[in-house]
Amino acid sequence: MEPRIRIRQLNGKQLLGCARTHSVVTDRPYEQGGTDIGFTSGELLLVAIGSCATGSLRNYLEMRGTSCEGIAADVFFEPTVPGARDRIVIDLNVSASVLKAGVDAIRTAVTSGGVTSRVKLGSEIDVRFSSVALSRNK
Repeated sequence: MEPRIRIRQLNGKQLLGCARTHSVVTDRPYEQGGTDIGFTSGELLLVAIGSCATGSLRNYLEMRGTSCEGIAADVFFEPTVPGARDRIVIDLNVSASVLKAGVDAIRTAVTSGGVTSRVKLGSEIDVRFSSVALSRNK
């Protein structure tokens, strides 16, 4: 089953996201009119990418019998030229024993997961309306 998230507005700029039995509140920083009680949506996107990337690398290393202890990544948006989308950077912190697997193999492993591969390839976004929403707007 593919993940399904329900988002609803709480107070002001706060949104509640729910999946299965888990919830997370997103918000905007004070300077953007929020209360800063949660991640921004962009920060959550980076968390999803970083978690997918390091998890995929961990799986790859475990299959090779290589220790994955201590792997870490900093994930951030890097501005490109004005008007263009920012680049997403996954800056890996790995040991020399991990690097023995080869830089190209590690790059492939890091971008092989469901989230990172979708982002890398450019996912299509389809906006749909539920029948309840459509019937209210007639």
